[in-house]
Amino acid sequence: MSALARVRRYGASALFVWAALALAACGKNSSTGGETSSAKQFPGFQQVGQSGDAAQLWFNPASISRSGSGYVVETLKSFPQGYARFSVVTNCRDSILRRAGTQYGADGTAQQTYPGNDAAVSAKSEPGMSELMSAACSIAMASRAIGGEFNIPAALELLYGPYDYSSKTASWQDAVIPPDLPWRDNLQAATDKALLVSGVATFDFSEDGKKKKVLVTNAVPEGGGCHACTGLLGVAVFVKDGDKWTVDSNHPYVASMGESGSVGSGFEWVPSGDNSYALVVNGEDGHQGYQTVTTTVFVRAKDGSLSQAVDDGDTAVSEQELLSAQTSLVKGKNAAHYDVKVALTYQIPSQATYVAEHVYQFVNGKYVAVKKDGPPKYVQSNDGTSANSSQSTDVTAPAMSSTSGSLQPPTTYATSFDCTKARSDAEHLICGDPELANADIQLAAVFLRAKAAVTDQAAFRERVRQQWNYREQSCHDKECLMRWYVGQKIALSQIAQTGRVTTN
Repeated sequence: MSALARVRRYGASALFVWAALALAACGKNSSTGGETSSAKQFPGFQQVGQSGDAAQLWFNPASISRSGSGYVVETLKSFPQGYARFSVVTNCRDSILRRAGTQYGADGTAQQTYPGNDAAVSAKSEPGMSELMSAACSIAMASRAIGGEFNIPAALELLYGPYDYSSKTASWQDAVIPPDLPWRDNLQAATDKALLVSGVATFDFSEDGKKKKVLVTNAVPEGGGCHACTGLLGVAVFVKDGDKWTVDSNHPYVASMGESGSVGSGFEWVPSGDNSYALVVNGEDGHQGYQTVTTTVFVRAKDGSLSQAVDDGDTAVSEQELLSAQTSLVKGKNAAHYDVKVALTYQIPSQATYVAEHVYQFVNGKYVAVKKDGPPKYVQSNDGTSANSSQSTDVTAPAMSSTSGSLQPPTTYATSFDCTKARSDAEHLICGDPELANADIQLAAVFLRAKAAVTDQAAFRERVRQQWNYREQSCHDKECLMRWYVGQKIALSQIAQTGRVTTN
Protein backbone atom coordinates (compact mmCIF):
# COMPACT_ATOMS: atom_id res chain seq x y z
CA MET A 1 0.00 0.00 0.00
CA SER A 2 1.39 3.43 -0.92
CA ALA A 3 1.93 6.22 1.56
CA LEU A 4 -0.91 8.20 -0.05
CA ALA A 5 -3.27 5.24 0.29
CA ARG A 6 -2.32 4.90 3.94
CA VAL A 7 -3.20 8.54 4.53
CA ARG A 8 -6.56 8.18 2.78
CA ARG A 9 -7.45 5.05 4.75
CA TYR A 10 -6.07 5.84 8.24
CA GLY A 11 -5.50 9.57 8.27
CA ALA A 12 -2.36 11.66 8.72
CA SER A 13 -1.40 9.96 11.97
CA ALA A 14 -0.80 6.71 10.10
CA LEU A 15 1.77 8.40 7.90
CA PHE A 16 3.57 9.52 11.04
CA VAL A 17 3.56 5.94 12.34
CA TRP A 18 4.64 4.49 9.02
CA ALA A 19 7.51 6.95 8.81
CA ALA A 20 8.59 6.16 12.32
CA LEU A 21 8.55 2.41 11.72
CA ALA A 22 10.36 2.76 8.44
CA LEU A 23 12.96 4.92 10.10
CA ALA A 24 13.45 2.37 12.87
CA ALA A 25 13.94 -0.43 10.37
CA CYS A 26 16.33 1.64 8.33
CA GLY A 27 18.27 2.68 11.42
CA LYS A 28 18.66 -0.90 12.59
CA ASN A 29 19.73 -2.30 9.24
CA SER A 30 21.97 0.50 8.08
CA SER A 31 25.57 0.76 9.19
CA THR A 32 26.38 3.82 7.12
CA GLY A 33 26.24 7.40 8.32
CA GLY A 34 24.29 10.27 6.87
CA GLU A 35 20.60 11.08 6.71
CA THR A 36 18.31 8.15 5.88
CA SER A 37 15.47 8.36 3.39
CA SER A 38 13.00 7.70 6.21
CA ALA A 39 14.35 10.65 8.17
CA LYS A 40 13.36 12.93 5.31
CA GLN A 41 9.78 11.68 5.64
CA PHE A 42 9.78 12.25 9.39
CA PRO A 43 10.42 15.98 9.68
CA GLY A 44 11.37 17.64 12.94
CA PHE A 45 12.92 14.60 14.62
CA GLN A 46 16.55 13.51 14.55
CA GLN A 47 17.56 9.88 14.87
CA VAL A 48 19.81 9.25 17.87
CA GLY A 49 21.89 6.44 16.37
CA GLN A 50 22.25 4.29 13.29
CA SER A 51 22.22 0.91 15.02
CA GLY A 52 21.19 -0.90 18.17
CA ASP A 53 18.94 0.65 20.81
CA ALA A 54 19.86 4.18 19.76
CA ALA A 55 18.33 3.54 16.32
CA GLN A 56 14.90 3.19 17.95
CA LEU A 57 15.10 6.66 19.49
CA TRP A 58 14.51 10.11 17.98
CA PHE A 59 14.37 13.55 19.52
CA ASN A 60 13.17 16.94 18.40
CA PRO A 61 16.19 19.30 18.50
CA ALA A 62 13.98 22.35 18.00
CA SER A 63 11.86 21.70 21.08
CA ILE A 64 14.61 21.21 23.70
CA SER A 65 13.69 23.41 26.66
CA ARG A 66 15.32 24.38 29.95
CA SER A 67 14.23 22.75 33.23
CA GLY A 68 16.14 24.04 36.24
CA SER A 69 19.78 23.27 35.51
CA GLY A 70 18.83 20.55 33.01
CA TYR A 71 16.80 20.14 29.82
CA VAL A 72 13.57 18.55 28.60
CA VAL A 73 13.86 16.57 25.37
CA GLU A 74 10.81 15.55 23.30
CA THR A 75 11.45 11.90 22.42
CA LEU A 76 9.99 9.14 20.24
CA LYS A 77 10.68 5.40 20.47
CA SER A 78 9.55 2.90 17.85
CA PHE A 79 8.30 -0.65 18.32
CA PRO A 80 7.49 -3.37 15.75
CA GLN A 81 3.79 -2.46 15.89
CA GLY A 82 3.76 1.16 16.93
CA TYR A 83 5.66 3.84 18.77
CA ALA A 84 5.67 5.88 21.98
CA ARG A 85 6.00 9.61 22.54
CA PHE A 86 7.31 10.99 25.83
CA SER A 87 9.72 13.56 27.19
CA VAL A 88 13.06 13.01 28.90
CA VAL A 89 14.53 15.35 31.51
CA THR A 90 18.32 15.18 31.75
CA ASN A 91 21.01 17.03 33.68
CA CYS A 92 23.26 16.63 30.62
CA ARG A 93 25.83 14.82 32.75
CA ASP A 94 24.77 11.39 33.94
CA SER A 95 21.07 11.12 34.78
CA ILE A 96 17.70 11.08 33.04
CA LEU A 97 14.07 11.18 34.16
CA ARG A 98 11.72 9.65 31.60
CA ARG A 99 8.27 11.14 31.99
CA ALA A 100 5.17 9.10 31.29
CA GLY A 101 3.87 9.42 27.74
CA THR A 102 1.53 7.70 25.30
CA GLN A 103 1.99 4.50 23.32
CA TYR A 104 0.37 4.31 19.88
CA GLY A 105 -0.50 1.39 17.66
CA ALA A 106 0.45 0.99 14.01
CA ASP A 107 -2.78 2.71 12.98
CA GLY A 108 -1.90 5.83 14.98
CA THR A 109 -4.48 5.39 17.72
CA ALA A 110 -3.52 5.85 21.35
CA GLN A 111 -3.43 2.48 23.09
CA GLN A 112 -2.08 2.98 26.58
CA THR A 113 0.08 5.08 28.85
CA TYR A 114 3.79 4.65 28.27
CA PRO A 115 5.30 4.40 31.77
CA GLY A 116 7.91 6.80 33.08
CA ASN A 117 10.42 6.82 35.93
CA ASP A 118 9.46 7.73 39.47
CA ALA A 119 12.82 9.45 39.96
CA ALA A 120 15.97 10.30 38.04
CA VAL A 121 18.11 7.30 37.14
CA SER A 122 21.51 6.79 35.59
CA ALA A 123 21.41 7.35 31.84
CA LYS A 124 23.41 4.14 31.42
CA SER A 125 20.65 2.11 33.08
CA GLU A 126 18.23 2.46 30.15
CA PRO A 127 19.01 1.27 26.60
CA GLY A 128 19.93 4.08 24.25
CA MET A 129 19.48 6.84 26.83
CA SER A 130 23.18 7.67 27.14
CA GLU A 131 23.30 8.22 23.39
CA LEU A 132 20.11 10.30 23.52
CA MET A 133 21.52 12.45 26.31
CA SER A 134 24.78 12.96 24.44
CA ALA A 135 23.09 13.90 21.16
CA ALA A 136 20.46 16.21 22.65
CA CYS A 137 22.80 17.88 25.13
CA SER A 138 25.42 18.62 22.49
CA ILE A 139 22.77 20.77 20.82
CA ALA A 140 21.49 22.25 24.07
CA MET A 141 24.97 23.09 25.33
CA ALA A 142 25.84 24.87 22.10
CA SER A 143 23.11 27.40 22.84
CA ARG A 144 24.28 27.98 26.42
CA ALA A 145 26.61 30.92 26.39
CA ILE A 146 27.69 34.05 28.23
CA GLY A 147 27.84 37.06 25.97
CA GLY A 148 30.73 39.51 26.30
CA GLU A 149 33.00 39.32 29.34
CA PHE A 150 32.89 36.23 31.54
CA ASN A 151 31.22 36.83 34.91
CA ILE A 152 30.36 34.52 37.78
CA PRO A 153 26.65 35.47 38.20
CA ALA A 154 25.90 34.72 34.54
CA ALA A 155 27.89 31.47 34.71
CA LEU A 156 26.09 30.24 37.83
CA GLU A 157 22.68 31.12 36.46
CA LEU A 158 23.46 29.36 33.20
CA LEU A 159 24.65 26.20 34.96
CA TYR A 160 22.34 25.95 37.96
CA GLY A 161 19.40 28.35 38.05
CA PRO A 162 18.27 31.81 39.22
CA TYR A 163 21.03 33.95 40.72
CA ASP A 164 20.48 36.08 43.83
CA TYR A 165 22.78 39.09 43.98
CA SER A 166 22.27 39.67 47.71
CA SER A 167 23.48 36.19 48.72
CA LYS A 168 25.71 35.81 45.65
CA THR A 169 24.37 32.31 45.05
CA ALA A 170 22.39 30.45 42.41
CA SER A 171 19.46 28.28 43.49
CA TRP A 172 19.97 24.69 42.29
CA GLN A 173 16.60 22.94 42.54
CA ASP A 174 17.23 19.62 40.79
CA ALA A 175 20.51 18.38 42.23
CA VAL A 176 20.86 14.58 42.32
CA ILE A 177 23.85 13.91 44.56
CA PRO A 178 25.44 10.54 43.72
CA PRO A 179 24.70 8.01 46.49
CA ASP A 180 28.30 6.74 46.39
CA LEU A 181 29.89 10.18 46.80
CA PRO A 182 32.26 9.98 49.81
CA TRP A 183 31.08 12.09 52.76
CA ARG A 184 27.73 12.58 51.04
CA ASP A 185 25.79 12.56 54.32
CA ASN A 186 27.96 15.35 55.72
CA LEU A 187 26.42 17.73 53.21
CA GLN A 188 23.17 17.51 55.19
CA ALA A 189 21.29 17.94 51.91
CA ALA A 190 17.52 17.39 51.78
CA THR A 191 15.44 16.47 48.74
CA ASP A 192 12.93 19.23 49.47
CA LYS A 193 15.54 22.00 49.68
CA ALA A 194 17.59 23.67 47.01
CA LEU A 195 21.36 23.83 47.03
CA LEU A 196 22.84 27.32 47.03
CA VAL A 197 25.83 27.50 44.70
CA SER A 198 28.54 30.16 44.91
CA GLY A 199 31.61 30.76 42.80
CA VAL A 200 34.77 30.55 44.92
CA ALA A 201 37.53 30.84 42.31
CA THR A 202 38.16 31.36 38.59
CA PHE A 203 41.26 30.62 36.51
CA ASP A 204 42.36 31.26 32.93
CA PHE A 205 44.21 28.68 30.85
CA SER A 206 44.70 27.59 27.24
CA GLU A 207 44.01 24.14 25.85
CA ASP A 208 44.16 22.92 22.25
CA GLY A 209 44.77 26.48 21.15
CA LYS A 210 41.58 27.72 22.79
CA LYS A 211 41.15 30.22 25.60
CA LYS A 212 39.32 28.68 28.54
CA LYS A 213 38.02 29.70 31.95
CA VAL A 214 37.70 27.50 35.06
CA LEU A 215 34.91 28.17 37.57
CA VAL A 216 35.21 26.46 40.96
CA THR A 217 31.93 26.25 42.88
CA ASN A 218 30.80 25.50 46.42
CA ALA A 219 27.25 24.27 47.05
CA VAL A 220 25.48 24.00 50.42
CA PRO A 221 21.89 23.19 51.34
CA GLU A 222 19.56 26.13 51.75
CA GLY A 223 19.82 27.13 55.40
CA GLY A 224 22.72 24.69 55.93
CA GLY A 225 26.39 25.01 56.73
CA CYS A 226 26.82 23.50 60.23
CA HIS A 227 30.27 23.27 61.80
CA ALA A 228 30.66 19.61 60.86
CA CYS A 229 28.97 20.01 57.47
CA THR A 230 30.95 19.74 54.27
CA GLY A 231 30.48 21.70 51.07
CA LEU A 232 29.95 20.28 47.58
CA LEU A 233 32.88 21.03 45.27
CA GLY A 234 32.11 21.57 41.59
CA VAL A 235 34.24 22.53 38.60
CA ALA A 236 33.02 23.92 35.28
CA VAL A 237 35.10 24.89 32.26
CA PHE A 238 34.02 27.49 29.70
CA VAL A 239 35.61 28.02 26.30
CA LYS A 240 35.89 31.31 24.42
CA ASP A 241 33.90 31.21 21.16
CA GLY A 242 34.08 34.51 19.33
CA ASP A 243 32.43 37.11 21.53
CA LYS A 244 30.85 34.61 23.92
CA TRP A 245 31.74 31.91 26.44
CA THR A 246 30.18 28.45 26.01
CA VAL A 247 30.15 25.47 28.37
CA ASP A 248 33.01 23.07 27.70
CA SER A 249 32.32 20.77 30.68
CA ASN A 250 30.53 20.89 34.01
CA HIS A 251 31.14 18.52 36.92
CA PRO A 252 29.21 19.70 39.99
CA TYR A 253 29.77 16.57 42.11
CA VAL A 254 33.57 16.50 42.37
CA ALA A 255 33.76 16.00 46.15
CA SER A 256 32.02 16.53 49.48
CA MET A 257 34.72 18.13 51.60
CA GLY A 258 35.72 20.87 54.04
CA GLU A 259 33.92 22.12 57.14
CA SER A 260 31.23 24.65 58.05
CA GLY A 261 29.81 24.27 54.55
CA SER A 262 33.02 25.46 52.88
CA VAL A 263 35.00 23.17 50.57
CA GLY A 264 38.26 25.00 51.24
CA SER A 265 40.05 28.27 51.83
CA GLY A 266 42.54 28.31 48.95
CA PHE A 267 42.48 27.13 45.35
CA GLU A 268 45.07 26.74 42.59
CA TRP A 269 44.81 25.60 38.96
CA VAL A 270 48.16 24.19 37.85
CA PRO A 271 49.60 21.95 35.11
CA SER A 272 49.63 18.30 36.19
CA GLY A 273 51.31 17.06 33.02
CA ASP A 274 52.50 18.37 29.68
CA ASN A 275 48.89 18.35 28.45
CA SER A 276 46.78 18.25 31.59
CA TYR A 277 45.76 20.32 34.60
CA ALA A 278 44.89 19.83 38.26
CA LEU A 279 42.94 21.69 40.92
CA VAL A 280 44.62 22.07 44.32
CA VAL A 281 42.29 22.75 47.26
CA ASN A 282 43.73 23.82 50.62
CA GLY A 283 41.69 23.81 53.80
CA GLU A 284 41.91 24.47 57.51
CA ASP A 285 39.93 22.96 60.36
CA GLY A 286 40.13 22.30 64.10
CA HIS A 287 40.09 18.99 65.97
CA GLN A 288 40.24 18.79 69.77
CA GLY A 289 41.19 22.45 69.78
CA TYR A 290 44.22 21.98 67.53
CA GLN A 291 44.68 23.30 64.01
CA THR A 292 44.38 20.89 61.09
CA VAL A 293 45.53 21.75 57.58
CA THR A 294 44.66 19.75 54.47
CA THR A 295 45.66 19.86 50.83
CA THR A 296 43.90 17.87 48.12
CA VAL A 297 44.86 17.48 44.46
CA PHE A 298 42.21 16.71 41.82
CA VAL A 299 43.56 15.77 38.38
CA ARG A 300 41.48 16.66 35.32
CA ALA A 301 40.81 13.94 32.74
CA LYS A 302 40.31 14.47 29.01
CA ASP A 303 36.52 14.51 29.40
CA GLY A 304 36.78 17.32 31.95
CA SER A 305 36.05 15.16 35.00
CA LEU A 306 38.26 15.45 38.07
CA SER A 307 39.47 12.65 40.32
CA GLN A 308 41.25 12.87 43.65
CA ALA A 309 44.95 12.05 43.28
CA VAL A 310 46.46 13.17 46.60
CA ASP A 311 44.99 13.99 50.01
CA ASP A 312 47.50 15.17 52.62
CA GLY A 313 47.79 17.30 55.75
CA ASP A 314 48.37 17.14 59.49
CA THR A 315 47.09 18.27 62.89
CA ALA A 316 49.00 20.44 65.35
CA VAL A 317 50.01 19.02 68.73
CA SER A 318 49.36 22.18 70.75
CA GLU A 319 47.31 25.35 70.61
CA GLN A 320 50.53 27.34 70.05
CA GLU A 321 51.66 25.32 67.04
CA LEU A 322 50.75 26.75 63.64
CA LEU A 323 50.63 24.65 60.48
CA SER A 324 50.55 25.52 56.80
CA ALA A 325 50.64 23.46 53.61
CA GLN A 326 52.10 24.36 50.22
CA THR A 327 51.50 22.03 47.28
CA SER A 328 53.28 22.14 43.92
CA LEU A 329 53.33 19.90 40.87
CA VAL A 330 56.79 19.49 39.38
CA LYS A 331 57.78 17.83 36.13
CA GLY A 332 59.77 14.68 36.83
CA LYS A 333 60.48 11.50 34.89
CA ASN A 334 56.84 11.14 33.82
CA ALA A 335 55.94 14.06 31.54
CA ALA A 336 52.27 13.06 31.46
CA HIS A 337 51.91 12.99 35.24
CA TYR A 338 53.97 15.48 37.21
CA ASP A 339 55.24 14.73 40.71
CA VAL A 340 53.21 16.19 43.58
CA LYS A 341 55.22 17.84 46.35
CA VAL A 342 53.61 18.88 49.63
CA ALA A 343 55.54 21.04 52.11
CA LEU A 344 54.03 21.01 55.61
CA THR A 345 55.41 23.83 57.75
CA TYR A 346 55.29 23.62 61.56
CA GLN A 347 55.76 26.84 63.53
CA ILE A 348 55.67 27.64 67.22
CA PRO A 349 56.68 30.93 68.89
CA SER A 350 60.37 31.07 69.90
CA GLN A 351 61.07 27.80 68.11
CA ALA A 352 62.79 26.97 64.84
CA THR A 353 60.48 26.40 61.87
CA TYR A 354 60.30 22.80 60.71
CA VAL A 355 59.32 21.77 57.17
CA ALA A 356 58.27 18.21 56.30
CA GLU A 357 58.33 17.29 52.61
CA HIS A 358 55.97 14.70 51.12
CA VAL A 359 56.49 13.58 47.51
CA TYR A 360 54.01 11.59 45.40
CA GLN A 361 54.68 10.02 42.00
CA PHE A 362 52.39 8.43 39.44
CA VAL A 363 52.95 4.66 39.55
CA ASN A 364 50.77 1.94 37.99
CA GLY A 365 47.84 4.24 37.35
CA LYS A 366 47.77 6.15 40.63
CA TYR A 367 49.78 8.53 42.80
CA VAL A 368 51.79 6.92 45.62
CA ALA A 369 54.01 8.44 48.30
CA VAL A 370 57.72 7.97 47.58
CA LYS A 371 58.96 10.31 50.32
CA LYS A 372 57.27 11.34 53.53
CA ASP A 373 59.13 13.26 56.23
CA GLY A 374 57.66 12.82 59.68
CA PRO A 375 56.41 15.72 61.82
CA PRO A 376 58.74 17.34 64.38
CA LYS A 377 59.47 14.90 67.19
CA TYR A 378 59.55 17.48 69.94
CA VAL A 379 58.11 20.96 70.14
CA GLN A 380 58.33 23.05 73.29
CA SER A 381 55.73 25.66 74.13
CA ASN A 382 56.39 29.19 75.43
CA ASP A 383 55.93 28.24 79.07
CA GLY A 384 58.64 25.58 78.84
CA THR A 385 56.33 22.56 78.89
CA SER A 386 56.54 19.91 76.21
CA ALA A 387 53.65 19.69 73.78
CA ASN A 388 54.01 15.93 74.01
CA SER A 389 53.88 15.82 77.77
CA SER A 390 50.77 15.90 79.87
CA GLN A 391 49.90 19.18 81.48
CA SER A 392 47.65 19.59 84.50
CA THR A 393 44.85 22.08 84.07
CA ASP A 394 42.34 22.91 86.80
CA VAL A 395 38.95 22.81 85.14
CA THR A 396 36.89 22.55 88.30
CA ALA A 397 37.28 26.26 88.99
CA PRO A 398 35.29 28.35 86.51
CA ALA A 399 36.77 31.36 84.79
CA MET A 400 36.15 34.59 86.70
CA SER A 401 36.21 38.19 85.65
CA SER A 402 36.50 41.24 87.87
CA THR A 403 34.40 44.34 87.47
CA SER A 404 34.53 47.14 90.06
CA GLY A 405 36.36 44.80 92.42
CA SER A 406 33.62 42.12 92.50
CA LEU A 407 33.67 38.61 91.06
CA GLN A 408 31.20 37.90 88.28
CA PRO A 409 29.35 34.61 87.68
CA PRO A 410 31.27 31.97 85.73
CA THR A 411 30.85 31.91 81.97
CA THR A 412 33.04 29.10 80.63
CA TYR A 413 35.44 26.41 81.80
CA ALA A 414 38.92 25.66 80.49
CA THR A 415 38.92 23.24 77.56
CA SER A 416 41.34 22.08 74.87
CA PHE A 417 39.87 24.59 72.42
CA ASP A 418 39.03 28.28 72.40
CA CYS A 419 35.51 28.62 73.81
CA THR A 420 35.15 32.11 72.36
CA LYS A 421 35.00 30.40 68.96
CA ALA A 422 32.44 27.76 69.99
CA ARG A 423 29.74 27.35 67.34
CA SER A 424 28.05 23.97 67.68
CA ASP A 425 25.71 22.67 70.39
CA ALA A 426 28.42 20.25 71.50
CA GLU A 427 31.06 22.96 71.88
CA HIS A 428 28.78 25.26 73.87
CA LEU A 429 27.81 22.39 76.17
CA ILE A 430 31.46 21.44 76.76
CA CYS A 431 32.47 25.02 77.54
CA GLY A 432 29.65 25.45 80.04
CA ASP A 433 29.94 22.19 81.98
CA PRO A 434 32.90 21.39 84.30
CA GLU A 435 32.59 17.61 83.88
CA LEU A 436 32.54 17.83 80.09
CA ALA A 437 35.37 20.37 80.07
CA ASN A 438 37.48 18.05 82.21
CA ALA A 439 36.74 15.12 79.87
CA ASP A 440 37.81 17.30 76.94
CA ILE A 441 41.15 18.17 78.56
CA GLN A 442 41.82 14.52 79.37
CA LEU A 443 40.97 13.38 75.84
CA ALA A 444 43.28 16.03 74.37
CA ALA A 445 46.22 14.50 76.26
CA VAL A 446 45.35 10.99 75.05
CA PHE A 447 44.91 12.37 71.53
CA LEU A 448 48.50 13.65 71.52
CA ARG A 449 49.88 10.29 72.65
CA ALA A 450 47.89 8.46 69.98
CA LYS A 451 48.98 10.86 67.25
CA ALA A 452 52.63 10.43 68.22
CA ALA A 453 52.31 6.62 68.15
CA VAL A 454 50.73 6.06 64.72
CA THR A 455 52.73 5.82 61.51
CA ASP A 456 49.78 6.25 59.14
CA GLN A 457 48.98 9.88 59.86
CA ALA A 458 46.51 10.12 56.96
CA ALA A 459 44.41 7.27 58.36
CA PHE A 460 44.60 8.79 61.84
CA ARG A 461 43.51 12.18 60.53
CA GLU A 462 40.58 10.58 58.70
CA ARG A 463 39.55 8.69 61.82
CA VAL A 464 39.66 11.87 63.91
CA ARG A 465 37.54 13.69 61.36
CA GLN A 466 34.93 10.94 61.28
CA GLN A 467 34.59 10.81 65.05
CA TRP A 468 34.61 14.58 65.45
CA ASN A 469 31.94 14.96 62.77
CA TYR A 470 29.83 12.35 64.53
CA ARG A 471 30.04 14.30 67.80
CA GLU A 472 29.19 17.61 66.16
CA GLN A 473 26.21 16.22 64.28
CA SER A 474 24.79 13.77 66.81
CA CYS A 475 25.47 15.04 70.33
CA HIS A 476 23.14 17.77 71.58
CA ASP A 477 23.07 16.89 75.29
CA LYS A 478 25.50 16.07 78.09
CA GLU A 479 24.68 12.36 78.19
CA CYS A 480 25.61 11.85 74.54
CA LEU A 481 28.83 13.84 74.94
CA MET A 482 29.93 11.90 78.01
CA ARG A 483 29.41 8.60 76.15
CA TRP A 484 31.43 9.97 73.25
CA TYR A 485 34.33 11.09 75.47
CA VAL A 486 34.46 7.75 77.30
CA GLY A 487 34.43 5.80 74.03
CA GLN A 488 37.07 7.97 72.38
CA LYS A 489 39.36 7.88 75.40
CA ILE A 490 39.31 4.06 75.30
CA ALA A 491 39.86 3.94 71.52
CA LEU A 492 42.66 6.52 71.46
CA SER A 493 44.39 4.89 74.43
CA GLN A 494 44.46 1.64 72.46
CA ILE A 495 45.88 3.44 69.43
CA ALA A 496 48.54 5.05 71.62
CA GLN A 497 49.60 1.59 72.83
CA THR A 498 49.54 -0.27 69.50
CA GLY A 499 50.19 2.46 66.93
CA ARG A 500 47.42 0.96 64.80
CA VAL A 501 44.47 3.09 63.70
CA THR A 502 41.03 1.70 64.51
CA THR A 503 37.73 2.91 63.07
CA ASN A 504 35.66 2.92 66.28
